[in-house]
Amino acid sequence: MTDNEAIEFFGAERFSNYTGYASSFRFVGNHVDEKTVDFMGRRTTRIIAIDALCNPKFRQYRPECLLRETNKAFCGFFDQSKRHLYLEMFQVEAFCRDKDGQDVELSNRAGSVEMEKPPSTEGLDDGASAATLINKSHIEQSRQAKDLQNDIGIVTGNWGCGAFGGDPELKATIQWLAASQASRPFILYCTFGEEALRNLEQVTQWILSHEWTVGDLWNILSEYTSQRLKGETDAGFFTWLLPSMTTCC
Repeated sequence: MTDNEAIEFFGAERFSNYTGYASSFRFVGNHVDEKTVDFMGRRTTRIIAIDALCNPKFRQYRPECLLRETNKAFCGFFDQSKRHLYLEMFQVEAFCRDKDGQDVELSNRAGSVEMEKPPSTEGLDDGASAATLINKSHIEQSRQAKDLQNDIGIVTGNWGCGAFGGDPELKATIQWLAASQASRPFILYCTFGEEALRNLEQVTQWILSHEWTVGDLWNILSEYTSQRLKGETDAGFFTWLLPSMTTCC
């Protein structure tokens, strides 16, 4: 795929229950998929394929790589059925100029970020914790799911990490930015026990409490990656962002 392409698989049906991840992946029984179907008899499930940079090492902090990964994630999270809404957002509602000439973002806060253990995946804490970034929480979205079949969120994990060698904190933030810009109502983020993401909830709560926009977080992330490239810091993004953050439990 090119840098602005993604693949969408529509109608996938799940047949198996499982445990583990990658080399620990194991089949543990049959699964009956109760997802609703559309007028063509297809399950209303969408799977997105987006290719991350492979083994990017230090270059993942370069501006062009940061932008490439954010654009790639956005292409995957972009809802083609709502293209007209994106056009309106970018052309009319995305930004306005205040009296000092500063960009003030109007409508780019997106859904909620959750950390959650997939029902059949081991290695994460039980339960989920949600952080609302706009007016609708994940719980509210779930209650409205039957009436808002097209208003769907993103279920994702450590995209571009693992065998691809990406920075988990960087990739998690990039996906949040992309989903927000794509106006997705929530992200359900599966950390799969990744140690670097143990403070993901604390960081998202802090950002939300300060009511940052997509532009705010992008600027801060850009400043962090600039410092990494200059050798001014070797801390992970979360620690750099919140120096006083404790790593309890």
